[in-house]
Amino acid sequence: MTDNTTTEAVDGATTRRRFGVLGATVAILFGLLYAYDLWEAINNAIELPKAYEQIAALGVDVGEVPWTLIIVGIAIPPLVYLAALVFGRRRNAFGKAVYFAVGLALVAVLSLDIIALA
Repeated sequence: MTDNTTTEAVDGATTRRRFGVLGATVAILFGLLYAYDLWEAINNAIELPKAYEQIAALGVDVGEVPWTLIIVGIAIPPLVYLAALVFGRRRNAFGKAVYFAVGLALVAVLSLDIIALA
């Protein structure tokens, strides 16, 4: 039976780094959830300009398409996922899951803020 943990000495102190299938599984499962948010943002980038054109064709002044907000909305999920991956890299599987869950909540809040601003 093998142990998925390794220890290494850093500046005289011993730290534990956890690797293994469980940590990778947590990262992959949360990666799918983040990918769904990314797909929603890409879908907004595709469909929102069409909706603006249809509304403008009805004679309603809707202004310009908020491209800056659309681009920020696309960038948020991968950036927050990478941040959760970096901050949770030395945690056990539960600690990684907590970082990913908090990051996913942050993505949801920021996505709703972008929708409200648009």
